[in-house]
Amino acid sequence: MRPRGQADNLLLFLAFFWRNPTWTRLRLGFPVHLKQPKHMLDDRPQPEVVYVERIAPGGDGLGRLPQGELVFIKAAAPGDQIEVGNVTRRKGIAHGEIRSVLQSGPERIEPICPITSSCGGCNLMHLSLEGQRQAKFEILDDAFRRVGGGLPLPEKIEFVRLGDGLAYRSRLRLHVDRNGRVGFLSPRSKQVVPVERCLVAEPLLNTALAGLAVLSDEARRLLQLCDQLELRASELEPRLIARLIPKPKVSLQARHFVSLFPPDTRVVVEGSVDDAQVLQHYHLPDDVLLSVPACAFTQINQGINVSLVRDLVKAVKLRSLHSFVDAYAGSGNFTLPLLAADLVGESIDCAAAGILAARSVARDRGLPFDGFQVGDAKVLLESFVRARRRFDLVLLDPPRHGAKDVLPVALRLQPQCIAIVACDPVSLARDVASLVAAGGTIEQLTVYDMFPQTHHMEVLAIVEMPVGSAP
Repeated sequence: MRPRGQADNLLLFLAFFWRNPTWTRLRLGFPVHLKQPKHMLDDRPQPEVVYVERIAPGGDGLGRLPQGELVFIKAAAPGDQIEVGNVTRRKGIAHGEIRSVLQSGPERIEPICPITSSCGGCNLMHLSLEGQRQAKFEILDDAFRRVGGGLPLPEKIEFVRLGDGLAYRSRLRLHVDRNGRVGFLSPRSKQVVPVERCLVAEPLLNTALAGLAVLSDEARRLLQLCDQLELRASELEPRLIARLIPKPKVSLQARHFVSLFPPDTRVVVEGSVDDAQVLQHYHLPDDVLLSVPACAFTQINQGINVSLVRDLVKAVKLRSLHSFVDAYAGSGNFTLPLLAADLVGESIDCAAAGILAARSVARDRGLPFDGFQVGDAKVLLESFVRARRRFDLVLLDPPRHGAKDVLPVALRLQPQCIAIVACDPVSLARDVASLVAAGGTIEQLTVYDMFPQTHHMEVLAIVEMPVGSAP
C-alpha cells in the first residue's frame, strides 16, 4: 500500500467538508447561518416603535406593528410608546418583547417586587391599582363584545376592591426543583424561581417561605421527594396547612416533614386520609363558619370572598327567592349562608370531602342538612328535572371552562334567576349570552378584585329569567 500523500489528504478533507459543512466552517472561522424553526424567525431584527392600546385577555399589552399587524407584548401598559424586538409568531399571532420604553403610559408604575419579571405571577404589577381596574373592565368588555356577540353590558358595573392589593393571598402553590428549593414556576422558562417572600401573600405564608429558603442540605434532600407544596393560611386554628404533593411513585410520611414548617403547622400528604379529614375554618357573613378540608378548594382572598357571598345573599333576599340549587358547591361557600338566610335547597359537588364537611357544618348549626349530594352537576340536575322539581335560584360557580354543558339543564328547572360566579370573562360572556338568547335579562354584573396585581378577576352575573323559559 502506497503512503497517503497530500493530494489524498486534501480529497478526504473536501469529502468531510461536503458531508459536514457547518462543523468545518466553524473550525475554519467562517460565518455559519444556523437554520431556525420558521415560527421562531424574527424577520424584523431592528426594534420597531409600537403604541400600546390596551391590556388583552391574558394580561399582555396589545399594540400594532408599523404595517398594522397586532402584536402582544408582556409587561406593557396602555399608553406606552415602546421599542419592540424579538418578534415571534405562534399560530399566526405575533408576540414581542420590550426593548425600551420611550414614553410611559399614564398608569405605568415601577413594580415593587424584585422577581415579578421572572416569576410571572403578578403580570399587572407594572400598573397602578386604577390602571388594573381599567384593564379588567376592558378585558370584560372585550369578552362580551367578541364572545358574547356584542351583548350590551349593564349601565352600572360595580368594582369591589379591598386594601392596597398586597398581602391578600391565603393560599400558595409552590414547585420544588431538583435541588430541593421551592418557588414559583416561571411561565416562560418553566424553571422554578426560588422565593423567600411573596408580597401578595399573607404574613403567615411568608413566615413559612422564609423558613423553607434556609433549609439544611438534609432537609432539601427530603423536599426533593415532593413535586409541589401547597400552603394555606387562616385566622382560625389550624392557622397553617402544608399539603405535600409527592413525585410520581413516591410515598411520603407527613411526620418526616413537620420540622420544615412553622410550629403548629398541620402537614398532610395528597391522597392520604388526613387530606380529606383535616379541616381549616374561615368566617363567612352572618356568623357562618366555613370548614374546608385540606384537599378542597377555597378562594385565595378571604376578604373579597366575604363581600362576594354577602352580595349574593343580599341579591337573593331582594328578589324574595326561597329555594335554590348550588351546582358547584365545594365546601358550602354559598350554600351555608343561603341556608342561614332561611332558604331551602340542594348542594352538589363532585368532590365528596367538601360536601361532607359542609353537611356537618349545617347539621351542627341546626340548618337543613339533607340536601347535600356528591356527584356530577349535570347528572344530578337532570334527575331534578325528571322529578319535576323547581328552584327559584340556580347558582353556578363552575371551573374556568364555564357552565356551557349545564345551562340547558338548568333552564329546564324554570328558575326565576340564574347566578353565575366566574373567574374567566370569556366563558362568562358565552354563558350569559346563551341565557339572554333564552329570554334572560342581565340584572347585575359585579367585578371582584379577587386577584390584585394580575389580570384575573371574579365576576358575579345575575340573570333574571322569564316564566316558562325552559326550552
